[in-house]
Amino acid sequence: MHFLVFGATGAIGSIFCEKALEENHTLTVFVRTQRKLPTEVANNGRVTIIEGSLEDEETLDKVSRCGADAFVSFAGPPYGNKGKPLTDGYKAQIPKLVSQGTKRVLILCTPSFKGSYDVASLKWRVGEWTMKAFPSTRGQFDEMVSVGDYITSLSAEEAKWTLFRVGGLTNGESRPVEATFLGSGQDNMWISRASVAQWVMDEAIQDKWVGEMPYICN
Repeated sequence: MHFLVFGATGAIGSIFCEKALEENHTLTVFVRTQRKLPTEVANNGRVTIIEGSLEDEETLDKVSRCGADAFVSFAGPPYGNKGKPLTDGYKAQIPKLVSQGTKRVLILCTPSFKGSYDVASLKWRVGEWTMKAFPSTRGQFDEMVSVGDYITSLSAEEAKWTLFRVGGLTNGESRPVEATFLGSGQDNMWISRASVAQWVMDEAIQDKWVGEMPYICN
């Protein structure tokens, strides 16, 4: 399978790329800074690297023509995020990808974005209040809610999307993953980065959660 990966220089993205190469997949990685890629990814012959930004229309056109079967993004807004650059980037990139034949789309989000199956619970409310309370994290909250709004607005004709939501991230090996909803009683707050990477790779192939927004945890 050919994956287009955003966020490949981050903790989850780099693990995903390494796992994908171990399983003989092909990668196109879209990065701002190539030197931040793990050496084993950057030097692999099955990896194409495109350096640029989400604001560069010419680069987005080049990315859209990479021939990927699936677009996977582990990108998230930084502390102090202002505006909605990630949402705007998805709005610019995904239609281009779809027009070139890339239909499978898997996008990282957080419990800040709520779904119709979610049940209100204190632990998630506290987290939401905390994100909203501080200027340094309020921008992150607004951006991720905006990402969720956009991805879930896509029709089946536009893309086979999955919005996978994660809570607290830990290090360590890949472990069994529970795909559920907030307030289910199975919604543990933690998941290892390796578990996220493996779950996304499996989901891209198995298509169990197309058009859904599961919360995943260990």
